[in-house]
Amino acid sequence: MPITAAQLKKYLPFLNKNLINRHISSPILFCENTLFFRLSGEGPRRLVISLDDNNPRIYIAPDNLDATSLDSKFLDQLKKELNNAFVVGISQVDEDRVVCLDLTIINPVFKEEKRQVYFELIPHHANLILTDSEEKILTAFRPGEMSDERPLLRGLRYQKPSKKDFAEKDESFDEQAFLSECLAQEKALEEKRKKDRFGFLLLSLRKKEKLLERKMIFIQSDIEEAKKHLDDGRLGDLIYMAFPTIKPKSDSFEFEGEVIKLDPSRSVSKNAELYYKKAKKSKETIARGETNLSSAKKELEDVKSALEQILAADENGLEELSRELGIAAPLPSQKKPRADWHGLTSESLPSFIDFHGTKILFGRSAKQNDCLTFLFDTVKDHYWLHIQGNSGSHVMIKRENPSPAEIQAAAELALIGSNQTDGEVLVTKRENVRKGNVMGQAIVKEFKTLRINSVSPEIHNLAASAQKVKF
Repeated sequence: MPITAAQLKKYLPFLNKNLINRHISSPILFCENTLFFRLSGEGPRRLVISLDDNNPRIYIAPDNLDATSLDSKFLDQLKKELNNAFVVGISQVDEDRVVCLDLTIINPVFKEEKRQVYFELIPHHANLILTDSEEKILTAFRPGEMSDERPLLRGLRYQKPSKKDFAEKDESFDEQAFLSECLAQEKALEEKRKKDRFGFLLLSLRKKEKLLERKMIFIQSDIEEAKKHLDDGRLGDLIYMAFPTIKPKSDSFEFEGEVIKLDPSRSVSKNAELYYKKAKKSKETIARGETNLSSAKKELEDVKSALEQILAADENGLEELSRELGIAAPLPSQKKPRADWHGLTSESLPSFIDFHGTKILFGRSAKQNDCLTFLFDTVKDHYWLHIQGNSGSHVMIKRENPSPAEIQAAAELALIGSNQTDGEVLVTKRENVRKGNVMGQAIVKEFKTLRINSVSPEIHNLAASAQKVKF
């Protein structure tokens, strides 16, 4: 639920306590409508301002998120004007849903200047406006037009939004519950950020998916039409059998109760020849169509599989994939991505076993290893395993803080993936693994080794019945 003006009034002491006399810096546009600022000193590390239309909010998160910023002219202006700004005060404007952050900055000639950031937490009209010491607008997230009732263009003096005249209830407000709710919504922000950053990948794939589905419909239609003429060779035979009785320029004749159509502009023999040609062409069309249909089905399966893999991948994995395939977002003047999609297929899906309720994933090929480690699961705290000194499966345990039994099972699975029955297995966290120069190669920064003397029958059986990952 959006915060009300009465709740905002009760929220301000908490914001004052955690923000005043601290520096805010390094703004990043996390997704299309949400900004993160780094906080200096002790305490919470991140100020979040979300201009979500349905639920605009401001809150202070305990940790920093390691993320690169999206491109934005508005952000460029914020970086220029708010270089390590010092928070002097926070106030509620006109007892409305508007927060004003009073800031001090050091200008390029090393003199102090005042800045104000106005955050309007009004659903469907949320905005962020930066002003100078005279309250002249320097930049606005949603500047609008000069013809607007309240234009928010650079150089104009900031005007407060008109306050709605209705009585608000004296509602209770729990800042910790509010913070917990905001943090819970960050998962949705991450998904939105993925779409903002990598929507071009999905667009390319979905376009290809539709084209293939359409292609299959046309191929199937051609096959069905060709099947109607499979019997035409027999009709050609019937023409020759009834040849003496067929009158010239007839449009049909009857043979043993069956009516066979003819082209009156052609001779009888030419009609028979035409039927033979149609029969031959229909067989060729069906054979070619079935080959093309099979090929299109396989291509569509690969595209759908790639879509699932991309939708399931986290941001680090998508960055790696984008670099590997050389696919970049389109320039502002372009409508299409600068490279066609290729690379992910159903063969790139890793497999998994269910070990007492814990999923342990592994790759059976270099492509599957790449997909698993650098696209599907890049969670830093998940455990990654690989046989030492040999090629084999990348193995990932899909949970944090796995038990010794789960690590043992994953290590045995790593041996099976390299066709070994005993040996040393590398054990490390995913954060210590980076991509090598060739597909399937991984470079491990630090690790421990686990000696496995034999593989248990249970792991052998689980590996034999392993299934492909389903997203």
